[in-house]
Order: sequence, then structure tokens, then C-alpha cells
Amino acid sequence: MILTVSLFVLNATLCQSGTIAFITGESPFDYQLACLDLGSGEVRTPGRGLSDSAPQWSPDGSRVAYQSRIEGGYSVCVYSVDTETTEILPHTYAWNYEPAWSPDSRKIAYCSEVGDTPLRSLAVYDLESQREELWGGGHEGLLSPAWLPSTDMLKALDPDDQLAADSLGLFALKEEAEKNGALLAIGVAGMPPKLSTEIFIVTRDQVIPLLSLLTGQSTRYVRYAVTPDFKGRQIAYECNEGGDREIFMIGRRGIANLSNHPAADWNPKWSPDNNWITFESFRNGYSGIYLIQATTAGVTAIAGAKEYQCWSPSWSPDGKWIVYVSNESGMPQLYASSFDGITQKQLTHEKYGALNPVWRPAPQKSKD
Repeated sequence: MILTVSLFVLNATLCQSGTIAFITGESPFDYQLACLDLGSGEVRTPGRGLSDSAPQWSPDGSRVAYQSRIEGGYSVCVYSVDTETTEILPHTYAWNYEPAWSPDSRKIAYCSEVGDTPLRSLAVYDLESQREELWGGGHEGLLSPAWLPSTDMLKALDPDDQLAADSLGLFALKEEAEKNGALLAIGVAGMPPKLSTEIFIVTRDQVIPLLSLLTGQSTRYVRYAVTPDFKGRQIAYECNEGGDREIFMIGRRGIANLSNHPAADWNPKWSPDNNWITFESFRNGYSGIYLIQATTAGVTAIAGAKEYQCWSPSWSPDGKWIVYVSNESGMPQLYASSFDGITQKQLTHEKYGALNPVWRPAPQKSKD
């Protein structure tokens, strides 16, 4: 199905090609995956229209994974740009959420509700072998999976207490990660009544809390939205260690509070060159899009005003533009801002709005 974007002409100063996946629909029950062609301004709606959400492009730019409602649950679906077909993954369990692509675009990790427990486990589906496996050795309470692009970060983990590291299974985890890859995830930590969330490193058979290897009493704080950079050498995440939600980073120099502001900061997204992080913040009294430099922690305002809200940023493949959602026109629509925040442009005029934009990576040729 093709919808024409009325009164829409892409400005010559904006990028002339590329695709942005997003979600549109009259209500959450009807949400549907859509794709905006920046060259023509045309919007296609290839999604199932059954509470579609959480779109994620494969790193090679050939497919979009998203979660969609099925009878008795949710499934991860994969839309192919080339064939214009959708595959509904054959899951073992009925409820599956939050798809995340592996760096080679051959596997998808996601959360799966196993049994009657409300605590979710992580599953990985291999698109080539069409095989689904539970990861984490049966560990429950894991959310928001993100693949590590490399094992560089794991190689840098060298705790002073080698016996403690061995008892945690760090060395076995490193060996397994080299073979099958590794995930980062947010998981439940601690015991009632002192429950918290922690960052975990997850392989097929191992689960290890990351920050307990780097700092003491790590379970005193709550963590969310763990995001590795594109080389797997730096990790951004949200944490309430500063008294409110802040953007923290794990890098070569240890752990740093990058945003460090009295207002809440959240939803970090790395630039393609790994030098910048865009995020959302309530600083200045409204929800806006900001940019922070990973090395200096300098912050730049990109989009936002007291009259409207801006949220859900995503980078263009060349790092020159940031797409985001704003209700500046009254209805949530997609806008794009230049990297310096000087140029802004409304991209969509959808009847039911536009949400959750994800910019398509530059398509790559198969390396098979």
C-alpha cells in the first residue's frame, strides 16, 4: 500500500535519498510499520497494522524487524525491502518483544516470556538456520537486548580480583562471546525488598553483571537503555546515580556521568562516528533533543521549545542529520534537524501522526 504525503516537498538542503521507518496509526491497536522515502516523499505502509512497534533496521539496511500482535501474543516480524515480503518468526513462546539485530544481520535477539513468570528471558533467532535459542543459561528478568559489535570491551575487563572474576564466569563468558557473540541487557538485580536493575553481559550460556566488575555497590542505583557504540568500545546508559536520570558512559577511562544536569536526561543514541550522543532531556522545562560530545561532555540543544515537545531521535547514516518526533504541528510528526541544530524540516504530514523513527543504514552488499 502506498500513501502520498500531501503538500510535501523535500527541501534541497535536506538529504536527497534514504529511508526512515516509523510507526503510524489511529490507535495503538492499529499501529502499523511505515517507511518514508526521503527522495520522493512517498510513504509506504508494509506493516501488518496489528499493534506494530519497536522497528529496527538490520545493519546491512536490507530488512526491518518489528514486534506485532498475533493470536494469543506478540511475534517478531521481519520486512524485506527487496522482496517486499514479511516473515513472522516461529517462536517457541507466545509473547516476544524488543527485537535487536546482530552486527552481521543474521540473528535477532529479543525478549520472550517463558512459562508463567512475568520475568522475561532473552531469545536469539538465527535467520539462516531458522533456529531459536534461549540465551543466558536460563536466566530470567532480562530486558532491552543490544548486541555488542565487538568483544573489545570484554577484552578490556581485567578485574584486580582474578579469583572473583573466575567465580563469576568472566573467562568462560569471554571465550563464548568470541565464538557466538554477546549481548548487553538490562536485568533485575538484588533481592526483595531491595530490587534494582543492572547492566548484564549475556551469551548463550552465561550472564554476568557488568558494573559489579568495575565498581562496588553497583546495585544501589537503577539503570536503563544500555547502548554500545558502533565499535563496541564505549557503552552509554541511563542511571539515577546523580539523583535523577542521567546519561553515563563506560569507556577507556572508566565510568563518567556525561549529562550531569538537575533535569532528567534519557534515551542515548550514538552517532555513526561514535563521537556524539543524542538524547532527550527536560532541561529548560520541556522535552527536547540534545547532543553531547563523548570526550568533552559538551552539550548542544538541537530541537525543542516551551510550546511543544520533541522526542525519539535517530541518526542519519552519515551523521549529518537527526530525525525525531515533535508535536509542533499539533499531531506527532517526523522532523529532521541538521547536526548543528540550525536547519529543521518537517518530514511527514500523516493523518494519524508518526512515531518511533529509525533511519535506514546505508545498504550493504552481501559478504557471503
